[in-house]
Amino acid sequence: MITGIGTDIIKRNKLFIDYLDEKDPFMIKTYSPKEIEQSKSRPVQRDYLETRFAGKEAVFKCMNIQGERIELNEIEILSDEWGKPKVNLYGRALELAIQRNIRSILISLSYEDEFVFAYAKAQG
Repeated sequence: MITGIGTDIIKRNKLFIDYLDEKDPFMIKTYSPKEIEQSKSRPVQRDYLETRFAGKEAVFKCMNIQGERIELNEIEILSDEWGKPKVNLYGRALELAIQRNIRSILISLSYEDEFVFAYAKAQG
């Protein structure tokens, strides 16, 4: 059963070029260590990071998070061996998912010249 959907679109900019240092506070608060590590293996690290940022926003929306304190790095989006993104939740994000009977979150990520898109679906 679908318990929520969320979408996000962001206009691409040079913001992420400034944050490719994995020790930067923005990177630490936004991405999990596994996401940062996986981004290094991509031909264009910025594409990976921007799509994950939009994906995390879409996950917030599909979980109907409003005012609950959750850090972006508690939502992890990794690519499997075929490149398919998979959502993992930790900390407060996982607690809220359990409370809301969310068993899984499916996600689709895409980008083009000017925009990054994300669509997430929570399932119970």
